[in-house]
Amino acid sequence: MILDSTTITSKTGKEFRLVSIGPDNAGQFLDFMHQVSCDTHFMSRYGDEVKLDEAAIQAEKERQKTLQDSDIQGMFSIFDGNRIIGNIAVRQVCCHRKTAHRCSIGLGIRKEYHGLGLGSILMDYAINFAKEAGYKSMELGVLSDNIIAQGLYKKMGFTEWGRLPEAFILDDGTPIDEITMYRKL
Repeated sequence: MILDSTTITSKTGKEFRLVSIGPDNAGQFLDFMHQVSCDTHFMSRYGDEVKLDEAAIQAEKERQKTLQDSDIQGMFSIFDGNRIIGNIAVRQVCCHRKTAHRCSIGLGIRKEYHGLGLGSILMDYAINFAKEAGYKSMELGVLSDNIIAQGLYKKMGFTEWGRLPEAFILDDGTPIDEITMYRKL
């Protein structure tokens, strides 16, 4: 889905651009994912697992094209200049009629931009987009030790409905549960 670029304002008054991204942003997106995944264990992969070579960029371009061509899915990023600093993806859980009403989201913000209210802005945007796309519910997964993200999701109307014990095991052997959260739209 391609939506018009819009200006958003952080808690500090700084303005950024909110853009729906596509294949042309594949390299920028992978750079973003690499950095965010290096900065925290809260992402689904480590930074060294985010490849930045030409093959990875081409694969990301194809994935972004699929999202861009969809009327009910999308990737939305906040830019500071030409750099993605925050991102949220809205994806249909499954295309079959019985589950077509459900979408899932994934959210990330660069560490140096935490605390500016960008997560709330992206969540609001994704919720409104999902409603307009016709979804009836939204779901997400969050690590049990990511207390700040859980607070944001609860503030946005999500409730916990499940927990997968030891869903993630860090390189040092530390197991972490994944909490599944849900919000009716």
